[in-house]
Amino acid sequence: MKLFYGVVLSFVLMGCITTYRDFPMDALDQKPKPGMCSVMYYNVKRFDVLDMGGYSELQDVFRNAGVCKKMEPVDANPGKGLYVEIDTNWKPLTLPALIFGYISVSTLTILPAWSTRDGYVVKYNVYIDGNKVETYNYDITRKAAVWLGLIPFAWINLITYDEGDAFEATAYQFVNDARQYLTSPGQ
Repeated sequence: MKLFYGVVLSFVLMGCITTYRDFPMDALDQKPKPGMCSVMYYNVKRFDVLDMGGYSELQDVFRNAGVCKKMEPVDANPGKGLYVEIDTNWKPLTLPALIFGYISVSTLTILPAWSTRDGYVVKYNVYIDGNKVETYNYDITRKAAVWLGLIPFAWINLITYDEGDAFEATAYQFVNDARQYLTSPGQ
C-alpha cells in the first residue's frame, strides 16, 4: 500500500511547476569577495516549515564563501565579536490557494491550483559584541501551479529559479549590503 501511495504522490508532483521571484536575482552573479574580518560567528536558524533546499544552501554559503577569514557556526550569540543570525519566516499561502490546493490534491490534480504570494522573509541580524547593530530583510516569493495538464511542461522546473537559488542570492546580497561590518580586521 505504501508503494501505491508513493507512486500516486510522485505522479501528482510531476504536474507541479514552481519558481521563485522577488529576491535579489542580480546577486547570484556576484559571489562575495572575502572580507577582512578575522572571525564571523553565525547561526542559520531552522526553518519553521518544510525546507526544500534553502536551509542547506544558507549553511553552504556561510560555511564555504569565506566571508571572513574564519567562519564559526554557533547555536547562540557568543556576546563577542561579529555575529550574524539568519532567521527565516514563512509567508503563508492565501486562503483561496490553500483551499484550491487541497481540492486539487484530493482530485489527484485533475483540478488545477496555484499560488503566487507565499514564500519567505529572510532576516540577517548583525550583532557586534552582543549588541544588534543592523537588520537586513529580503523577500522571496514562490509561484507554483499544480495540475495534471502540466506534466508535459514539468521540464520548465529545470530552467527556473529554485529555493536554493533564492536563498543563495539573499546571502550574497547580505554580504554586499553588510560590507561595512566585514571590512574591519579587528572583528
